[in-house]
Amino acid sequence: MQGVYNDIWSPPSSDFSGSSHPSDADDELDDDMSRASIVEREESTNGGESGRDSPSPSVYSYHSSIDGKVMLRDIHGRMFNNTSDHYMLPADVAEHGRLDLQHEMLKKMRGGLFYAPKAVKRALEPREGSQPSILDVGSGSGSWVIEMGKLFPHVEVVGLDLVPANLSSTPSPNCRFECDDANLGLLHYRESFDIVHASCVALGITNYREFMDEAVQILRPGGVHLTVEGDMHIHDENHNALPLINEGEPGFTYTLRLVHAIRDAMRARGPGIDAYPKIYDWLKEQGDVWETIGQKVRYIPLGPWEDNMSAKDKYVSELMRQDFFRMIQSVRPMLLSYGWFDETVDKWSAGAHEEIKLMRNKYYIRVSSPNILEWSFA
Repeated sequence: MQGVYNDIWSPPSSDFSGSSHPSDADDELDDDMSRASIVEREESTNGGESGRDSPSPSVYSYHSSIDGKVMLRDIHGRMFNNTSDHYMLPADVAEHGRLDLQHEMLKKMRGGLFYAPKAVKRALEPREGSQPSILDVGSGSGSWVIEMGKLFPHVEVVGLDLVPANLSSTPSPNCRFECDDANLGLLHYRESFDIVHASCVALGITNYREFMDEAVQILRPGGVHLTVEGDMHIHDENHNALPLINEGEPGFTYTLRLVHAIRDAMRARGPGIDAYPKIYDWLKEQGDVWETIGQKVRYIPLGPWEDNMSAKDKYVSELMRQDFFRMIQSVRPMLLSYGWFDETVDKWSAGAHEEIKLMRNKYYIRVSSPNILEWSFA
């Protein structure tokens, strides 16, 4: 049995800047978290093709970071994928560094790379006749793929994303990364994997309910589906989602104004932003296909403002705050493309950064984790 998780982000930064480069204030967290750096993966080739077999002609097993440049485009000073307009967060080194921090936060929150370790380990047990396999949809910086490859050296781990990852370390031989758009379909992978992992990808999925049905079909019997999604809402001390409050009205904060602007801009790109709260109900809707399903919900403070926090909770909440700082920079091109003026975006961003830095408001981010998913043998 296994879990689907809705977890949130985590980055280091301190002073707001309209630049795409993280602040020097990140240094205080660098001892605990590795930054992303470009590592070219020169894979063996045969006749100009990748030496690794792919089950679909739509998949591009890239040869090096040079090949990846054709997949990127510059938008307002940040590099984005050149394949899909639905996913409008950057795909550059700075963003992959943020994703590395997000990965660190989720790992610390879970106490590992995944929930329900018995189910995962059972699905990945060595067997005769076939190699256990994992697919990470929307692999981002590649950190989860690399760490799973080290943890399970007998397992093939495949990372799938729109662009090549800026890897922070060299992958082990059982890992590979392929470029493809999951919205074009995954059924060329039918019954190819024992684990399907999807962490914080709903934003880029045009039809998440259909994606869930395809996840079932690409799993082998007894396979496990792990999913993590973060709720793009700000919640108060009573865990209530806060509505938009305009400037000049009681209760206005720049943080709320910015987050609602982000939600509007994301919704204009596709329906993924509204899929977050529906995932668990959709799992139940899928019925007997899963032997077990469950859900965990956590509210992570946006900064360590709670009383009597444990060292772990302080660390996780600080990562959440630092991730929020970097997210402010990551969404700037999307907000500008949506039509907001530079001056407006910078005003909201600077105000939100200051509020969160000083922890003027006691805010939570909801992390919903539909979990314990295993495909029935029936």
